[in-house]
Amino acid sequence: MDSAFRLLLRRGYRRVRLTEIAADAGVSKATVYHYFVNKDDLLAQTVSLRMAEKQDEIERRLARQSGTAAERLTLYLRCYWDLSLTDQAGVWQRLLMSEIVADAPGVFAAWARGLVRRWRLVERLIRDGHRRGEFRRDVDAQVAARAIISALSHQALLHIHFGLRRLAPCPPDRLFNSAVEQFLDGLRPALPRKTARKR
Repeated sequence: MDSAFRLLLRRGYRRVRLTEIAADAGVSKATVYHYFVNKDDLLAQTVSLRMAEKQDEIERRLARQSGTAAERLTLYLRCYWDLSLTDQAGVWQRLLMSEIVADAPGVFAAWARGLVRRWRLVERLIRDGHRRGEFRRDVDAQVAARAIISALSHQALLHIHFGLRRLAPCPPDRLFNSAVEQFLDGLRPALPRKTARKR
């Protein structure tokens, strides 16, 4: 699986072959077929495992974090942002759009299930803020979770991996901090307006 993922990122979905993966892993092609139905099965299981490992690691870190719902949500979003900025994430996103979504529906579905898991965690964190009274109860947690994850992932892709920062410079930390602060402001209850005293 390590060989499969490494070669997938290096050569792309269309060009990587099971023979190469087996050779890189130091096993026979027959051994690969003993555990996996075909290349797509191997890559789908690899992507599922990789995403689950990364998500489990972040969730363990989150479980150790006390504090407000906003602080815990910010921590999770920061971990997601940092992961999205890595070179590996950039290569993966390009592959996803150029080859995997069209040519490997099983691999795409494995990735999509991992993304949905991330949405659901953000949704739970927002609902926790509802329960604590930190966030407005009328906020649609499901939609809000999708919106912030999409916003961060697209900024990482366009700004960092596609190089738009050369045309419109903006430091990555500023992008993250401003986006998350505006997002949290939208979740928080409005402050009561002060009424002017009559004289």
